[in-house]
Amino acid sequence: MDCPQIHRVSVADQVAAVLRQQILAGELRPGTPLREVPLAASLGVSRNTMREGMRILAIEGLLKRYIHRGVSVAQLSRKDVQEIYHLRRMLEIPAILAARPPCPEILDKMASLVDEYEAAMRARDWVLAVEIDFRFHTQLVHFHRNKRLESVYQKLAGELRMGMVLVDRTHNDPAGLIPVHRKMYELLATGKLKQCANVLARHLDDSESRLSAIMDNQSIPLDRRSADLLSRSLVRPPVKAVGKVG
Repeated sequence: MDCPQIHRVSVADQVAAVLRQQILAGELRPGTPLREVPLAASLGVSRNTMREGMRILAIEGLLKRYIHRGVSVAQLSRKDVQEIYHLRRMLEIPAILAARPPCPEILDKMASLVDEYEAAMRARDWVLAVEIDFRFHTQLVHFHRNKRLESVYQKLAGELRMGMVLVDRTHNDPAGLIPVHRKMYELLATGKLKQCANVLARHLDDSESRLSAIMDNQSIPLDRRSADLLSRSLVRPPVKAVGKVG
């Protein structure tokens, strides 16, 4: 008899999920300092559990830990943006050109993701839209049929999501991103790989340009007193049910 799979989610994972949601929703702005003690108290968890949750997000690239300065929400620089998009071009564009013949399973998944993306964008659910957008572009990388390249792409996940949510949330015509993704899917499905690569290249150029502009106009991080007050009040109850757990 097959044993059922048991999926355990640690308290630290739940803490990371709450903070991740708030970072990607823009409630925790780039550069905002986070203090372990008040955040742990607000969630009803130990300081060690809070530290572990923060460690998870630091690995994802959403938080940065500084010697003598504690932990802050990651703040992308101009150079960070350039490097992220340089790597995206290196991985995503050649992946499209390698999609010969395109895998039907990947295309089916991309078709579903385009519909999900449109629904999320229409609902102005930026966090969900960015998660779907990221999964769509991850499907492109699958065309390399190279697990190591996929692993490299996944390591960009945190920084990539943060940048994408900033672009989508501040885009002057976010609904205009829907036909771009649908066009990429249609060109892939009909084997027009060069045209698809050109559409993706323009899409990445536009996205990088917008994100760079956001970085140039980014607000100065909160002062310590404001950050302390924010840290005490921003976390909502979702994790409270787990109790004071180490």
